[in-house]
Amino acid sequence: MLNLVFRKIIQGVLVAFVVSAVTFSLLSAAGGDALTNLRDNPQVSPETVERLRIVYGLDRPLTARYFSWLSASAKGDLGESLYFKTPVAGLVFWRLLNTLVLGAASIIGAFSLAAFLVFFSARFPGSRLDGILDIAAVAAASLPRIVAALFALAIVVRSTGSAFEVGSGSWTMFFISSLVMAIPLFAVLLAQMHSGIKGAMKEPFVQFARAKGLSENAIIFRHASRAVLNPLLSVLGLSFGTIVSGSVIVETVLGWPGIGSLTVAAVRGRDISLVMGIVVVSSIFVWFGNGIAELLQVLNDRRMLAVESAWPN
Repeated sequence: MLNLVFRKIIQGVLVAFVVSAVTFSLLSAAGGDALTNLRDNPQVSPETVERLRIVYGLDRPLTARYFSWLSASAKGDLGESLYFKTPVAGLVFWRLLNTLVLGAASIIGAFSLAAFLVFFSARFPGSRLDGILDIAAVAAASLPRIVAALFALAIVVRSTGSAFEVGSGSWTMFFISSLVMAIPLFAVLLAQMHSGIKGAMKEPFVQFARAKGLSENAIIFRHASRAVLNPLLSVLGLSFGTIVSGSVIVETVLGWPGIGSLTVAAVRGRDISLVMGIVVVSSIFVWFGNGIAELLQVLNDRRMLAVESAWPN
């Protein structure tokens, strides 16, 4: 177990380094920065722009700027946002926290509904509910997130008579945003749980549990569900990446103040420090979520430790 944790930590450090280096290179190759728009302002002289570039170190070579940023980031200093005029670390932390709250509500809602439907499907096998669940999973997976977000936006505007609610951070927008975020998660969880529980209910250990006289509810909860748990944890681990990527569309359209809408603002403002902070923190968050999911898989099935030990150290 300690060997697994150690390898995951090394993996996270490498992921953060590679992602930051690639992102920094791509942003520099794209050209421009947060001070580029000042050149179009007649009230700001070119000399002032050049002095500001020197102050913020934007005149230095690419490698020097990257390793300077990397050294400061290792100490917890992600720099200052030129667009928002505030430290990047605090800004990214609070926006990511908003996205995490939204994502947690989405996962809980999607998982609860999928588990409820799959339980009744397993409780009454061969019923029409099996076909309905398959159709529901395909329909939810086929619905583009931006279409769902725009549809939700139209409902809000129609019900309130204005777009005032959008971007207000109210409980209404939180509920609607989490609902839109939950649609693709619901599709993946429903498909995984439905196929897994159907396969598990045909396994010999389930037949043995029936022969012992256990009730169907006990068989589903104690035995069949545990066989589905490991693949489900893998899906939940991958869902962290879905939350971060999906938040860009949902939060931009519906105005939720999270990491997604902050990313759009950072890119529009060509705020390199802020974009770097968002990308690195988001990648570390996704790595952390996947790592936790893998550790939970090992705790659920100790046989996976033998598989992990087979890998070269």
